[in-house]
Amino acid sequence: VYGHLGRFKPLKDADPALILGVGGCVAQQEGERLLENIPYLDLVFGTHNVHKLPELVQRVTQKRERCRETDFLDRETRLRLFPRRSEGESVSRFVTVMQGCDNFCSYCVVPHVRGREVSRPSCDILDEIKELAAGGVREVTLIGQNVNSYGRKEGGEISFAELLYRVDGIEGIERVRFTTSHPKDLSDELIAAFGELATLCHHIHLPVQCGSDRILQAMNRGYSRAECLDKVRRLKAVCPDLRLTSDIIVGFPGEEEADFEETLSLVAEVRFADLFSFLYSSRPGTAAAALTETT
Repeated sequence: VYGHLGRFKPLKDADPALILGVGGCVAQQEGERLLENIPYLDLVFGTHNVHKLPELVQRVTQKRERCRETDFLDRETRLRLFPRRSEGESVSRFVTVMQGCDNFCSYCVVPHVRGREVSRPSCDILDEIKELAAGGVREVTLIGQNVNSYGRKEGGEISFAELLYRVDGIEGIERVRFTTSHPKDLSDELIAAFGELATLCHHIHLPVQCGSDRILQAMNRGYSRAECLDKVRRLKAVCPDLRLTSDIIVGFPGEEEADFEETLSLVAEVRFADLFSFLYSSRPGTAAAALTETT
């Protein structure tokens, strides 16, 4: 982010009226430090304040003031401000079903910068998808930091699997996808959906992160290697042509060669269709940032 901002400086020098802003997770975490370190940056907005962008731009243009909005919103305000994407022409759309995360994996900054889990009311989700379908949309992707835990904190709300079944029944919708899933929250009901729903695409992104139980425990992932492999086998049993993709972290603090070999063997056994592999990168404020390398 800092590197990209450095490359934008000549544009700002050439046109002082150009507005430069940073939004999202880095903006949420860095906040005021971004404005202090980048004197030509105009505005910073965090993960709960995207809706304020027009107001921030107006403050910059009319009052010539630099702005920062990184406060977390309360639960009711977040529910009221869930984004809707009914405008425009498209056959495929993303639909937000939940935001935030309660898992606190030791390497991950998401709960710190996006807040705790909040599930959007299913009636609002279904109404939006019906509107999209009426406008010509044929494929929807349900998105959230951990869609598998959708509705669990809300009393009386349906499960994520039940939400998929109801989306499947909406006239005009031909394909349904979702991301991202946490292996520990992958339910029997959701596994069964891959064998029963005609609209549900035969793909799931299931970030296993590592194949070593010792490292999975240090990561605070909440499942074992055996549990993960069992869920993969059950998924393939109900949907033999299912395409599985995953994330892998290499070099987690304390990881040894034997742990890495266990990851390689898990990858070989599952035979993922695609894999996103990352070198471990410490994130300030996470539990793993305080861990000491043992090798």
